Amino acid sequence: MDSTSPEQVAQDGATTVDAVVIGAGIGGLYAVRRLAADGLSVLGFDSASDVGGVWRHNGYPGARVDIEAYYYSFFDPEIYPEWKWSMRYPPQGELLAYLQHYADHYGLRQFFRFSTRVQEMQWQAENNRWQVRTDTGDTVFARHVVMATGQLSKSRQLPFAGVEDFQGQWLETSHWPDEPVDLTGKRVAVIGTGSSGAQVIAAIAGQVESLHVFQRTPNYVVPSQNSPMDQDRYRQLGENLGELWEQVMGTGVAYLAPTTDTPASAMTPEQQQQRLEDQWAFGGLSMTFAFPDQKTDWKTNDLVSNFVRSKIRSAVSDPALADKLEPRDYPIGTRRLVVCNGYYEAFNQDNVHLVDLRTDSIRRVTATGIETSEGFHEVDVIISALGFDAFTGALDAIDIRNAEGKKPTDGWERGPHAYLGLMVHGFPNLYVLTGPGSPSVLVNFNVHNVYHVDYVANLIAYMDRHGHASVDATLDAQDEWHVRTQEAADGLLRKQVKNYMVHVNDDGSRVFIPYSGGWSTYVGIADKIAEEGYTGFTFAGRDGVESDSDHRTSDALSMQ
Repeated sequence: MDSTSPEQVAQDGATTVDAVVIGAGIGGLYAVRRLAADGLSVLGFDSASDVGGVWRHNGYPGARVDIEAYYYSFFDPEIYPEWKWSMRYPPQGELLAYLQHYADHYGLRQFFRFSTRVQEMQWQAENNRWQVRTDTGDTVFARHVVMATGQLSKSRQLPFAGVEDFQGQWLETSHWPDEPVDLTGKRVAVIGTGSSGAQVIAAIAGQVESLHVFQRTPNYVVPSQNSPMDQDRYRQLGENLGELWEQVMGTGVAYLAPTTDTPASAMTPEQQQQRLEDQWAFGGLSMTFAFPDQKTDWKTNDLVSNFVRSKIRSAVSDPALADKLEPRDYPIGTRRLVVCNGYYEAFNQDNVHLVDLRTDSIRRVTATGIETSEGFHEVDVIISALGFDAFTGALDAIDIRNAEGKKPTDGWERGPHAYLGLMVHGFPNLYVLTGPGSPSVLVNFNVHNVYHVDYVANLIAYMDRHGHASVDATLDAQDEWHVRTQEAADGLLRKQVKNYMVHVNDDGSRVFIPYSGGWSTYVGIADKIAEEGYTGFTFAGRDGVESDSDHRTSDALSMQ
């Protein structure tokens, strides 16, 4: 089609478009821009009042990205050179302003219906289209639907009795109010010490009257070592974006980082310590890849874990308190590393109190505070920072049904299955950006979203050139990809430890949800599948006749 107007053709009293995009964050904004540029009619939906996605919702004090902004950016020659980041790791407000600028630059808001939540989606096999219904009463028919809802967007709710009885102020880090929140002089409780919990704790400790931190599992928290953005370096990168993109696509994590190919076993103890100190000084997620063997070798991981534990003990003045804050139940890197400056130092303040839920469990929430097995904590504000219902939460939030009335997650009792982490068998023309089975949460979401959107756009263009009305992942290809995904994770310490990336079945078997073979390996496999004519996908023509040739197994699946 040659029209990119958001005003679409009315059919049967409803709107008809080529593509619906759900979500107005990084992936959704780029999807609308790319698909519209390809000449498709596009309509986007977001439950928020404006663009931003996670960087709109997560507006809590201290919210900050944990990947350097050199790479957590659109590699766009019209945007990259003109935008000025203030810091290596920008705060939430700056990230939101960046996405707003991107939307302004390309006029993307006209394609979206904001404050609108998609409630139901039904695949109509006879017409090869999705029927999309929203909470505002809209009905839209679309050939394609792009789920740009993210894997860390649906927040977990507090699992405690009496939550509805609390009469104070109730806040969630994942859905922070748009209006300013003044916590000065308040008695505050923070439940959860993951990334959002740690960041908000460090940010508000100096302004509240008292701060009770409810910790279930201690996390490894490392400093970002943030500093002003090196503008000369940023300018030079902007002048060579094509080269920078190629470099990033050749990495294991979709951004440039201080990695090494030398295992710890090949270094002297002095070299090991120097390596660890250098990674600590660089900051951010660098402790995750101090040594290439720390993901699979317990001894090497102990070296890194003990190094960070020593930093915790040196930061907390009370040895008994440091002991409670020190993670010992799991090795470093088997859960998402928390990046936050000043977290442990906050516990040196007299007004900050740790409630260790391993020994002092929450019994219930009352009208005035939180009752535990060892006492009562009267508070004015409760901040929930329990993280997200990852991978399945955003999909299950919409009633998505295929022609047989099934949901995408119906077959996921023993762990999620999705071909390339992009399409679920039985759900034609439905694309899940950065989904389970892709590198997803293990890599830079910004780059990952752009790559997946381009992949979808190229797939749709291929369909249009060949007269195909629908595309689906074959069951065989999906199952084979699942096997490859598990093979890539075999030997990882992370698969052996309880965390949100691991699905544990009733029989004790484990499924590692994202693809862990590395970003560049994944891209190489996916690109080869496309070059081979999208093997592992099955296509139906305008008359509904399936293309038999598309059942081939791709040679790319052997690329590990």
